[in-house]
Amino acid sequence: MKVLFDTSALVTAVIDQLPNHATALACYQRFTSPRRAGSKAKAVCSSHTLAECYATLTALPLPRRIQPGEAARLIEENFLVHLEAVSLSMTDYKAAFTRVASLGLRSGAIYDALHVRCAERSGCDRIITYNTADFSRLAPPGIEVATP
Repeated sequence: MKVLFDTSALVTAVIDQLPNHATALACYQRFTSPRRAGSKAKAVCSSHTLAECYATLTALPLPRRIQPGEAARLIEENFLVHLEAVSLSMTDYKAAFTRVASLGLRSGAIYDALHVRCAERSGCDRIITYNTADFSRLAPPGIEVATP
């Protein structure tokens, strides 16, 4: 199984001050732990997700705020090591624009559409997110949308 993690699932997995941290971390570890020979499980994210994670980590209104250096370290030590970061092409952006426009969606829906496009292009079976309603309206048949 190949999965795409979105920002909401990744940030929750690394910040113990957030509700659902334990569940998100367990899910993240299930898909990113070292695999036995021949195992097909793999985890990806879009390269844009890494920037979203930094922005979210440094903006969260937590009792113990995440400082810029800590956010960079969390991303480097957790996500860059264990996830395949997939960059999107102009063709992918065009497909995402077409998808949201055809559904009459506005504003930030484009960012979710970019994640969905990344999942499609990467051959993912599942998108792991805490924004299931937003992703479910965009995901094509064959890609399951699930919470951690």
